[in-house]
Amino acid sequence: MTYSWWQQVKSKLGFDPYGLSQPWINHRFVVVDLELTGLNPKEHEVVSLAWVVIEQQRIKLSQSGHLLHQGVLELAQSPIYHGITAERLQAEGLPMAQILERFSAVCAESILVFHNSLLDTRFLQRVCKEHQVQLPRITLDTLKIEQRRLARQGADIAFDALSLDACRQRYGLMAHTSHDALSDALATAELFLAQANQVSKREPVPLSALITAG
Repeated sequence: MTYSWWQQVKSKLGFDPYGLSQPWINHRFVVVDLELTGLNPKEHEVVSLAWVVIEQQRIKLSQSGHLLHQGVLELAQSPIYHGITAERLQAEGLPMAQILERFSAVCAESILVFHNSLLDTRFLQRVCKEHQVQLPRITLDTLKIEQRRLARQGADIAFDALSLDACRQRYGLMAHTSHDALSDALATAELFLAQANQVSKREPVPLSALITAG
């Protein structure tokens, strides 16, 4: 998608249903991270869902959340990576229906932001379909923003060059090594703001400029 293309569509429709031509800072963003039992959405499960809210270029920690899924059937080896045990899920977890109810209320009329959206959105789409929950249509991916930026610079993109920590370091952000959904969502939120400010150069650029950024 390009901004000029969107302007043509907007002129034909007569309105801008997703506010893509509005300044990006006017939008509310919900940065999302999931912890999973594996990488295949057909076989594996969501262990937890975390989010961090951005409004007016500010991270609103008071609106953040991290919910554990009580109904996980098989953790297998995944606690090695996220540290969440079956005992903790039973003690602190919620049914997926309740998790999605709270999450959908938070992200109403917002733009979802991920680092490597392909993985997380596939799991989210599956559980939302199962529970008949609608999520926002527009998403941003900090990994894709960085990938396009490096490609346009003609840089060689190494295998690990697009990890969350590697991307953060290129913007002078603190090293991030945690693998906790809430801390990963916060780290992604910081990266997104750094990327957005570089793209906008403190000008009121439209949301579409971030979608096509790089």
